[in-house]
Amino acid sequence: MVCTVAEPVRDVIYGGNPYMNILFKSLMAATFCWSAGCFAYDGREIAVMVDTADTSSDAVRDAVMVIQRGDQKLIRKMTMQMQKKEEDGGKRHSLITFTEPKDIQDTRFLSKSYGDLEHENDLWVFLPAESLVRRISGGGRKNAFMRSDFSLEDLEYRSVDEDSHRFIAEDRVNDRPVWIIESVPIESRAGETGYGKRVLYVDQEYKSPVKVDYYNKQGRHIKTLMAGAFKNIQGIWTPTKLIMTAESGRGRTLLQYTGVTYNSGLPDEIFEQTSLKR
Repeated sequence: MVCTVAEPVRDVIYGGNPYMNILFKSLMAATFCWSAGCFAYDGREIAVMVDTADTSSDAVRDAVMVIQRGDQKLIRKMTMQMQKKEEDGGKRHSLITFTEPKDIQDTRFLSKSYGDLEHENDLWVFLPAESLVRRISGGGRKNAFMRSDFSLEDLEYRSVDEDSHRFIAEDRVNDRPVWIIESVPIESRAGETGYGKRVLYVDQEYKSPVKVDYYNKQGRHIKTLMAGAFKNIQGIWTPTKLIMTAESGRGRTLLQYTGVTYNSGLPDEIFEQTSLKR
C-alpha cells in the first residue's frame, strides 16, 4: 500500500512554498523506494562480493560424486585442495585427487589461475594407468568432468574480470532473498568457455550462488546448478551439497562435501606439475 499526503496538508506544512513541495515529493519517493527495495545494484559489485566471501587462504574438501544416468549410478570419491595467493596477484591453485573407485584411483587434476587476463589458466591431468601427465587445452575445459554433468571449467576458479556482470533483479530461492546477475564472458575469454552466459542467483546473506543457470553460445538453457545444505564452517558460509541437472533430462550429478577444512596451511609443492606423479 502506498501512502499519500493530500495537497492541502503539504501546503499547510510548507506554507505553499513550491520548492519545499518539490523537496517533500522527492523525500517521499526516496522513502517509498527504500521500503520497496528498488536500488540500482551493480552486477560487478555483487560478483566481487561472491568472489571475496570465502576469506580462507586454503581449503580441503572430501567429496562424494554421484552421477545418475537413468537407473544407473556411478559413485566417485575425491579430495579437493585449493590455495589462494592474494599476495601474489590473486593466483588460485586447485588439486583434485580421486580416491575411489579403484580404476580411477590417484587420477589427479591440477588447475592454476594466474589472477589476470594476460595469462591463460593452466590445467593438467595425471593418468596413473599410463603414468602420464597431460596438459588440457582451453577447448578441453568444456568437456564433461569424469563423465559427470559438471564440465572441467565448472570446477575451475573464474575471476570476476573474465566476465561482464549485469544486475537483473531481486527474487527469492527456497524462500530466501537473492540477487540475480547475468555473467557474460568478455571477448578475449569467450573462446575458452563453452557458455554464452551464466545467470547466478546469489543469496544475500551467504554471498554465494544458490542457483546457476548455464546457457550455450546459441542462447539455449543447457543445465542448472543448485547449491544447498549451507554450513558456517570456520566463519565461512559453505554449500555442502551441489546438484547439476541437464535440461535434456538425461543426467543429474550430486557433489556432496563430507568434510571441509579451511586454513590448514597447505604446502606450495603439492600444486606443482612435477608433483602430480607422486
